[in-house]
Amino acid sequence: MPPASTASTSVLIDDQQLHVLRRATYGPTPELLADIRARGTNAWLSEQLAPLSIGDSAMDAVVARFPLVNAAISTLNALAQPREASLQLQQCTIARQVWSKRQLFEVMVEFWSNHLNVLTPHPATYTLKPVEDRAVIRKHALGRFENLLVADARSPAMLHYLMNNESEAADPNENYGRELLQLHTVTPSARYTETDVRDSALVLTGRSTDGKGTFVYKSELHYVGPVRVLGWSSANASASGGLAVGDSYLRYLARHEHTARNLSRKLALRFVSDDPPQSLIDNLTEVWLDTGGAIVPWLRALFTSPEFANSIGQKNRRPGEDVVASARALKFQPPTLPSNSPLVDLLNDCGRFGHAPLGWGPPNGYPDILDGWWSVGTTLGRCNVHRQFTRGYPTGLPRPPLRDLLAGPSMSTLGAVVDRLTDTLTAQRFRDDHRNALLAYAGWSASAPYDQRAVDKMLPDLTELVLNSAYRSLR
Repeated sequence: MPPASTASTSVLIDDQQLHVLRRATYGPTPELLADIRARGTNAWLSEQLAPLSIGDSAMDAVVARFPLVNAAISTLNALAQPREASLQLQQCTIARQVWSKRQLFEVMVEFWSNHLNVLTPHPATYTLKPVEDRAVIRKHALGRFENLLVADARSPAMLHYLMNNESEAADPNENYGRELLQLHTVTPSARYTETDVRDSALVLTGRSTDGKGTFVYKSELHYVGPVRVLGWSSANASASGGLAVGDSYLRYLARHEHTARNLSRKLALRFVSDDPPQSLIDNLTEVWLDTGGAIVPWLRALFTSPEFANSIGQKNRRPGEDVVASARALKFQPPTLPSNSPLVDLLNDCGRFGHAPLGWGPPNGYPDILDGWWSVGTTLGRCNVHRQFTRGYPTGLPRPPLRDLLAGPSMSTLGAVVDRLTDTLTAQRFRDDHRNALLAYAGWSASAPYDQRAVDKMLPDLTELVLNSAYRSLR
């Protein structure tokens, strides 16, 4: 299977509702497609942008299988094996991507987790990242960026990951102050200087923890004196006022035009193409500045833009997204037995590709372009996962028999079987040459009469091949 972007993007039909589902969810399903068809794109998006309006009790029951995800920090601190907290968070993240009805919310949780990247599992974040996930990322994923940024600057997970908890006036650690400028907000395009970086670090001194995973502002560690970064400045006259000074600085950065442009490009990169049009970036930047970094209107502007509408076939699923989308396509159900080992299996599948949730080491987050992922080994690995999924792996995740993929009116020919399978898994018919390739692989004639034994024999292989195709690997 070649990289999907080198295949003709004409393999995907011009279906705007299907296009929205490919980009705004972890994979279309027949049920989702029927829903968006019945209610219309605007109504569907409006509901997704108000996730608490979506009942998700079945997902709540799945989350309950991972008690450490919502545990108090005191409970997490008492763990004999603190790494388990991070592992539960990773497994729960995959479960939410597969089964939550709040699909766009989960996509944006991943987007912000990637932007404000904190590696876990990692000894510095084992017990801290689950708290950040729920109290910072999830809380603010569809709110205002400045509130997200301010909250993250008080997150013990971020402070430990970038060692700001060790930063003090006499010996400032520049890690967080630098990444705040370089990655989280304005980027080097703002032309900040090394003096700006040092003052950025000084502004943030005193933001630390109590050693038990709770944020503490330690005024005795805060640098006192004038500070200036880009167009922001403060007399910073007292240690006691240092936290408020830092919040003022963070809000300035959040509303900066270069931050708006950086994040608008990143959003377009996520949802439109690996080389998004400048016209879209400009429009999203304007919306950001007009709304003070409100995320919902920013997303509305993206999804209603002509650039988004014209981007069918211009994004590829990353390996972890492919694992999740394949599980959704085959209708995997949550575990019914006490063990969560099947979700460990899915996590390990993602990990073998170097794409486990929250598992990127450097602070810049996982790449979101094809060149960051394409290799022969990755392609072979994805094919192997599809093969395993169509043959009962992982055990412990109930799913309907493959024959259910052919549910519907009776079929009179083997050609109709191929059409039904591709309709179910991709919501469209394959191009004639691709359809003929599937028939040839199966040794079937399109006009041959329906034969249940032949179908049962070849269905796993045919399903695997459809999952391997560009129709599925394009996002």
